[in-house]
Amino acid sequence: MGDWIKSDRETNARLSRLDEGGELPIPTRIVSNGEYTPPPQSDAQRKVEAALCDLADRFAPKRGLDRRGFLKSSFGMAAAFGALNSVFGTSYAVAQDEMIDDGAAAEWAARHASQFIFDGHLHFVHDDYAWPGILGFRNAARFMQADGIPQRDPTFEDVKFENFAKEVYFDSDTTVGIISTATSDDPAREFLTNAHISRDVARLNSAAGSRRLLGHASFHPGKPGWLDDLDEAIEVHRPASWKGYTVGDPLSPMSQAPWRLDDEELVYPAYERMVAAGITNVCIHKGLMPADYATRMPDLWPYATVDDVGKAAQDWPQLNFIIYHAALRPVVLFDPGFVAAFEETGRMEWASDLADIPERFGVTNVYADVGTSFGQGAITQPRLAAALMSLLVKGMGEDRVLWGSDAVWWGSPQWQIEAFRRIEVDEDLQERFGLPALGPSDGPLKTRIFGTNSADLYGFSAAERTVAHYAGDRLSQHKAQYLAEGRDPSNAYYGFIQPD
Repeated sequence: MGDWIKSDRETNARLSRLDEGGELPIPTRIVSNGEYTPPPQSDAQRKVEAALCDLADRFAPKRGLDRRGFLKSSFGMAAAFGALNSVFGTSYAVAQDEMIDDGAAAEWAARHASQFIFDGHLHFVHDDYAWPGILGFRNAARFMQADGIPQRDPTFEDVKFENFAKEVYFDSDTTVGIISTATSDDPAREFLTNAHISRDVARLNSAAGSRRLLGHASFHPGKPGWLDDLDEAIEVHRPASWKGYTVGDPLSPMSQAPWRLDDEELVYPAYERMVAAGITNVCIHKGLMPADYATRMPDLWPYATVDDVGKAAQDWPQLNFIIYHAALRPVVLFDPGFVAAFEETGRMEWASDLADIPERFGVTNVYADVGTSFGQGAITQPRLAAALMSLLVKGMGEDRVLWGSDAVWWGSPQWQIEAFRRIEVDEDLQERFGLPALGPSDGPLKTRIFGTNSADLYGFSAAERTVAHYAGDRLSQHKAQYLAEGRDPSNAYYGFIQPD
């Protein structure tokens, strides 16, 4: 099994070693896994970075910490949301006491200790992965440092199994997750094959002593032998759900085999097999394309919209169509035109189209997974990030919005978890557009989105959807030891960024 689950200091230091300098607990730039072009750091994000560093320098000495120690603590996480509020408004609930007082920090942690979190959108690459381009997509948080000092060079180990386990299960409140992959025209670029996923799901669950990780199987209609691969997945790997990219290869503007969900001749035979096998959750990447998609891929980008979802959902009520990234149009939250259009109409391109589908088509089997779309909004436009979650709930129903983080590309998902716990829709948006409030961090709506909606989809028992169910497993035991010895989060992020 290796030493991923050890809590000794040598192992943890190896996994999170950084050069001297500070590391911020939240990103202050957009991170990409290569599926879209991230925008450069905005002036507002620079202000957030400076405000957070100022808070750290102000409060760290009062805690007997240096800047690095403060930023790695729960005090630093709270300060991050204070910094966001200082620049963007008051979308996040955070008290100054949480930045300095042990009692306030402990109270916040205790309030969420039993919150079940099911992350439906996780990534790592297989043990033998060697395509050098993946290192070009990443900067190992060198762009997240607090004072401009470069950090260590990226390595393949950062995005492989052991570091994934640390970032997701040891350094966040995630209880259960699903590991995904991406289809590719080039086998060397495929993050994980279906065989890899099956093996690594068993690998982690065996080490953990409970079902902590589920797995997708990818399917790629139109690619030679794709139905045979699907049959093999059913017979051999028995995935929990399926993963497809209607654009075909998300890393290539020359994708060779894009497809539509409602293609009766090509794709419906696959649905027949899925239904017969009883594997009925179909996760589909939509939205989140390069910013210049219209000119860069004029024939490909329509496959990333949701105009094929409604008919497929109507024709196949036995299946659940889970739309990744909530179909949000390519990185748009920096776009003044997008922001202005939302403020005028209450709509967000492609995401609102997704939210319209249940009423428009009379279906209840379409879901939104918010991986990356919520995360990128949380650090660029918190007002819009909260509104995105709310408009999805309004259109799709509170039981059809699902939590996802797209970790490990974004590093540990803890900052996203904290962002969603703390965020609320501004009252003027609630009044003008009828957007529902998201409610308390541990309230019924956020509890559904964080975990119980996915637990319903994946058939978890009443016991399995509680943190208490996992309290005695080996993973929890090792995590308790790791925390007792002094947690050591890396505060690293593993994606491509736009250099200045």
